[in-house]
Amino acid sequence: MIRIHQIKCSVGETLSKNKIAKKLQCSPADILFYEIERESLDAREEKLVYSYTVLADVKNSARYLKRKDVVEGERNVYVSPEKPASVTERPVIVGFGPAGMFAGLLLAEEGCRPIIIERGKNVDDRAADVDTFFHKGILQENSNVQFGEGGAGTFSDGKLTTRIKNIRVQKVLSEFIEAGADPAVSYQHRPHIGTDVLRIIVKNIRKKILSLGGEIHFETKLISAVIDNGHITAVRTDKGSIPCSQLLLCAGHSASDTYEGLYAQGVAMIQKDFAAGVRVEHLQHLIDANQYGRYAGEPSLGPASYQLTHRSRNGRGVYSFCMCPGGQIIPASVENGSLAVNGMSFSQRDGKNANSAILVQIPAADFDHGNPLDGFKYQKELEKKAWRKGFAAPAQNISDYLQHQKSSSPVIDSSYPRDLVMEDMHALFSENVNAALEEGLHAFNHKIPHFADQGLMVGMESRSSSPIRIPRDDQGESVSLKGLYPCGEGAGYAGGIVSSAADGIFQAENIIKTIK
Repeated sequence: MIRIHQIKCSVGETLSKNKIAKKLQCSPADILFYEIERESLDAREEKLVYSYTVLADVKNSARYLKRKDVVEGERNVYVSPEKPASVTERPVIVGFGPAGMFAGLLLAEEGCRPIIIERGKNVDDRAADVDTFFHKGILQENSNVQFGEGGAGTFSDGKLTTRIKNIRVQKVLSEFIEAGADPAVSYQHRPHIGTDVLRIIVKNIRKKILSLGGEIHFETKLISAVIDNGHITAVRTDKGSIPCSQLLLCAGHSASDTYEGLYAQGVAMIQKDFAAGVRVEHLQHLIDANQYGRYAGEPSLGPASYQLTHRSRNGRGVYSFCMCPGGQIIPASVENGSLAVNGMSFSQRDGKNANSAILVQIPAADFDHGNPLDGFKYQKELEKKAWRKGFAAPAQNISDYLQHQKSSSPVIDSSYPRDLVMEDMHALFSENVNAALEEGLHAFNHKIPHFADQGLMVGMESRSSSPIRIPRDDQGESVSLKGLYPCGEGAGYAGGIVSSAADGIFQAENIIKTIK
């Protein structure tokens, strides 16, 4: 096989054997097979084009290896570890988000029959609770946007983009496709699934785990670990104890009470910088016009997204995060009396608004008072400061924020399902955060014209990452507690659906090695 780069197609044009043959200067009949490995949108020139990398089986393929953009190639395939001969004790997984789900899936495939506990509900019951929260403001503290089957990613934009170069990503994407995702997510420029399809996918993965001998216990919360001579021997839950010598901790970035309990038991943790800020919202056609120019509205392009970064004079990074084209802003709280917001979209991304987090780096120096968990305390203080009755959200037009004046009314109709309270949002943040955020917003207005005068801010966006890391050794085990395998975003080792899932696979591999 050969790998062919830089096969160009105009917007609206479909990749075909004819296109590949033209690149190779051969007959289309010589191309026996091809598959797309990567798609990107090239906007460096005035004319927008898609650029493809394909893997192809071509007659007399060696003759093309001296051509520009052609190299030898082979399909990248994840190879599962060898199955243990026998498993005497079943590993336990805490949390059924992407990390716990994919750790559980691999362990089940390898005959380890994992036991998974999840404090939240199954995805159907969870969706009903989330809908009630959005429309009535009634929050279930263990069944919400953060907790329940599929984790926080289930109620998000469902992005599958990742910066990590890891063969485990191939395993993650192939399992998503098997469970119901569009096969194109394996190569798309910015693949995404959407919350509606994700709800189907996580249910199908759950069924696969159960069919392979795994167990999943919803509405079951970890209380503590049972420790003997520095090694886990069992876990205590609110439903009883489970014998366990291998515990995979995939609790997510919002389970601060779980981390507090384990820290009290002596599990080593360290502070980690995180970020906080706001969601900004614009009409989608404004973003389309800026990103696509004369191609705006072309159906094959879909709604446009953006990625923005700025380094402020006080040294803090300001950046967009989890941009949701055609999506909506949602309340994402886990406690009554606190407000966190996030972005979510459906698979069609057909909402009239675009939204994105605009975040400012929060270094540990902002919250360090000598306890590794001080970041969680700082995060909760931000969210309590932002809470308004009925989970209404503080909001301000970006232009008014930059002029330090309260907005009389939102510049656009917001997608946020609860009420908005128009106020000066400087009161939510420290002087350093406000200075960096103002500077970043000015910079982004230069990159996207009308970003400020046609944009709305909604807060508080505070749960983009975990403020701790649980140190682990080269075999993935906690440096302070034998048998504990910290994993995923909550433990400080991932930053999204795919990287969390890949880390879950990595830790499952480590457990399989230990069993063998």
